[in-house]
Amino acid sequence: MEETAKKGNGLAVAGFVMGVLGILFLFIPLLNVVGWIFAALALIFGLIGCFGNRKNKGLGIAAVAMAVIFLLVYYLYWVPKYNKVTKALGEFATEVVKEADQKTQEAVEEAAAKIDEAAEAVEEAAKEN
Repeated sequence: MEETAKKGNGLAVAGFVMGVLGILFLFIPLLNVVGWIFAALALIFGLIGCFGNRKNKGLGIAAVAMAVIFLLVYYLYWVPKYNKVTKALGEFATEVVKEADQKTQEAVEEAAAKIDEAAEAVEEAAKEN
């Protein structure tokens, strides 16, 4: 009763699992960057699984396909969103700097007026003595 083990394509299976994880992480904001690791591994393992083993190429092809889908969705969906966020943050930072500059200028002018008043008071006190 000996059973012969089927020889599988381990790298193709690993690539497929990495591709599934990459696709899952793709839809989680900020964690989709972790999906890059899984997509890269899916591509590498999938290609090795396709070309290294003549049998069981299906999972290897699926892994490569998922890695390519990851890249397409990432660049078509997330990159424009990140660009919008970056632009909005830049505009916000510019407004904050302008407001801080305006408040600083007002404080400097107020301090200069107080210094002038103090100087006039010192001059008057010097004239009285």
